Amino acid sequence: MGKLLKPQEVADLLGVSTYTLLEWRRSGFGPRWLRLRGNDLRYSSVAVAEFVSSREVSSLAEERAKGRRYNGAAETAAGFR
Repeated sequence: MGKLLKPQEVADLLGVSTYTLLEWRRSGFGPRWLRLRGNDLRYSSVAVAEFVSSREVSSLAEERAKGRRYNGAAETAAGFR
């Protein structure tokens, strides 16, 4: 399971805001999390590491091969032609 991290700790690790983590939880994106009680949320350090590892790519071609598309990705790729 690893160490249990508070949302602020995870946000700091990932370089995003706690609001972004909230939106990720709402949409089903982001690292897996658990609710201890009420509004007391935690993220397993292992789950955070797995999330980061699953998002790693070495090129736009690899990213597209995995079926991932993001707003602006085509424009960014076109800028490098």
